[in-house]
Amino acid sequence: MKKHFMHFNCILTKFLFFGPAMGIILPFISPVTLTEAILIAIVATLASYLTADLVILPRYGNIAALVADAVITVVVALEFAIVLYNGTLNPLGMLLLAGAVVAGEWYYHGYLLRNLFGGRGKRR
Repeated sequence: MKKHFMHFNCILTKFLFFGPAMGIILPFISPVTLTEAILIAIVATLASYLTADLVILPRYGNIAALVADAVITVVVALEFAIVLYNGTLNPLGMLLLAGAVVAGEWYYHGYLLRNLFGGRGKRR
């Protein structure tokens, strides 16, 4: 039961910086509304947690997980933009979004390695 709570806590923590980052950046770089930005943040949070944080981070380290988080975030945002608005996203804005996510993930991965993986995993 404790492990399930820890995963919930980790996902919630991740969403607490994905949500504001996307909620602030996406409406300025695209026609995405705040509600749609939060929905994008939920999908990106779950997708990157399940792949970058649970699979890539413990096996390949922090840098690989940071790249995966950035790619997943941009792909999810682009997919939503294609479906909702025919792909109208500013490339410079997407770079800013990826940078904001990577900045938060840099610290978040240390938290995951300490608390979820018990210090196991690669730190590079």
